[in-house]
Amino acid sequence: MAVGDSAIPAVAKVSISGAALAALLHRCAAAVGDCDGLLFGRASRLPAPPPPLSDYDDAAAVPPPPALSISVSGHCSLSHPSSLSDALGRFQPPSAPPASATVGFFSSRRRTALRPSMREIAVARSVSKSLAPHHPLLFLLVSPSFNPNHSTHSYDYRAFLLSGPRLVPASLTVVNVGPCFRDQYHTFTAESPLPWLPSPQPSTPAASGHTRTTIGEQKAVDAMVDGFGLERLQGVIGSAAGQAGEMDGMYAGMLKRLEKLAREVEKSNLRVLEQVVFPASAVHTSQCCSCLFCLLDISLELASDVILHG
Repeated sequence: MAVGDSAIPAVAKVSISGAALAALLHRCAAAVGDCDGLLFGRASRLPAPPPPLSDYDDAAAVPPPPALSISVSGHCSLSHPSSLSDALGRFQPPSAPPASATVGFFSSRRRTALRPSMREIAVARSVSKSLAPHHPLLFLLVSPSFNPNHSTHSYDYRAFLLSGPRLVPASLTVVNVGPCFRDQYHTFTAESPLPWLPSPQPSTPAASGHTRTTIGEQKAVDAMVDGFGLERLQGVIGSAAGQAGEMDGMYAGMLKRLEKLAREVEKSNLRVLEQVVFPASAVHTSQCCSCLFCLLDISLELASDVILHG
């Protein structure tokens, strides 16, 4: 949204995840002094609710405008304070462009009122003019404090949306995991380097095992899964029958591997038994043979004595 735009949607929903808020508060508390930085996330227009049904004055019914949703998922902050702007409050973008979309910025001031200063208003207008987002710029003001012995830390924060030359307060919802936030699970969007693989249809060549793939897609799959082709991966994410077939194949391979390991263990046990049992029996046999030879010697000596003295 440009600086001159002053219209803010009637329903603007600003939210931040619990993990992102905890990381942001930790950054503000760990800083030596005041600090600021950019806020990353996603802004989208929620689908408009259906118009109310009425039997009267249907022509004058105006559908409600779509609600705006701004979700904060992370932040970026440098070590020294006032890293976003110069002495005149002009925005200084970072040298490396951020990987995520910038939805606003934050500022941390210790033990101060939760009201935007003239400098922060100037920075907000400069950031909005530089980034030119398609939604009102979000500003999050944080005020950390602690007691003299640093045993208790407190954090006060407040969200604002840029409306023309002013920063208008907005409610901020902390989104955590739990039953109370189950209605927000549908907004999750996964980010993965895997290519898009539509489920194969029975009449398509993919169902017969003749899928035309590109080298880039195969490299993307090889970087994530070792020894798994696109056809097999497409079968896993396809219909339930394909999933069952791939799972059966995987379990069959695991059973073959276990059988191979069992045979190797059995062979190693036989070798150990040969080294332990058979040498002992050989020693026992040699001892028995020596005893027999001794008995034969004694019997021969007795026989010779009888012959000589008889």
